[in-house]
Amino acid sequence: MTACALVYVAVGALARTVLETRPSAARTVTRASGAMMIAIGKFLLVERLAG
Repeated sequence: MTACALVYVAVGALARTVLETRPSAARTVTRASGAMMIAIGKFLLVERLAG
């Protein structure tokens, strides 16, 4: 769970930096962040159902 939190914080920090400089790259980072959140959610759901 800590690893997931660290990845999300890193993506958030990167998104802030990119948002200030390149809007097209910001959209890409936003989509990647959303995909990562969905993947983390699925992983946590599977982990909970299996345990």
